[in-house]
Amino acid sequence: MNYDSSSQRRGPVRLNEFLEWMEANGVTGIEQITGSKVKQFFEELSVKKSDRTGEVLSVSTLRNYLMIINRFAKYLRQSGEGNIEVPIKFKGGSKKEVVVLSKVEIEKLYDSCDDSLLGMRDRAMLAVFYGCGVRRNEGMSIEISDILPDRNLLYIRKGKGYKERYVPMIGQVRNDIINYLITSRPMMMNREVHEIYFVSIHGKPLGAQSLYDRIKKLVKRSGIEKKVGLHTLRHSIATHLLINGMKLSDIAKFLGHSSLESTQIYTHLRENI
Repeated sequence: MNYDSSSQRRGPVRLNEFLEWMEANGVTGIEQITGSKVKQFFEELSVKKSDRTGEVLSVSTLRNYLMIINRFAKYLRQSGEGNIEVPIKFKGGSKKEVVVLSKVEIEKLYDSCDDSLLGMRDRAMLAVFYGCGVRRNEGMSIEISDILPDRNLLYIRKGKGYKERYVPMIGQVRNDIINYLITSRPMMMNREVHEIYFVSIHGKPLGAQSLYDRIKKLVKRSGIEKKVGLHTLRHSIATHLLINGMKLSDIAKFLGHSSLESTQIYTHLRENI
């Protein structure tokens, strides 16, 4: 089974956090990790605030911790190293609220971009994450050769589940992607040599956190009070396409969904625009 790079990074860190918590609470061996201790860990975790957002950890984050600990427990059982009881379950109804921007709010984001080098990169970011509806990891992995202006397509080489796809880029979306590529990016590269599309002012590849932070600055500059991240832009374009009459099956292909089930959410979100 394949896991995305973020899951591979978080797994060891979160498992280590779990084991360090156990040690700090008097547990000195695997055999001493009881179900009540696991419950206590999750009770404290459920009120912990994220270092990145300053908000209480989301249910999806708690589920990720649970998945990692369950894998560790399974490994211990299969290897004969011990047995950990994990008496934790999360009910399915407490998913994080999905935020969607209106078309007017999207226009405000575009209006907040100036004509500087960073401003051109901002417009390219909006073009990629809103105009092309890509996921965070897909956007940060785009390389120069993935942009196909002659075909008006953006090639997504690292989609979810390692599936690749082509996304149309037309009109102003195409212009913003190309303008940054030929004007802003070369001036920001300095002596750096690599193919990653989004770069910092010093030419280094932009990571997910840097992309997220830049979007947050645009949101603040625009006066939008909603909690907006990169995925908000993806939710927004999908909802707007549905409002404009695009078939759900076509939206699913555009987003890279493997089934219509994931796309059905937008039939409910459009009512709140």
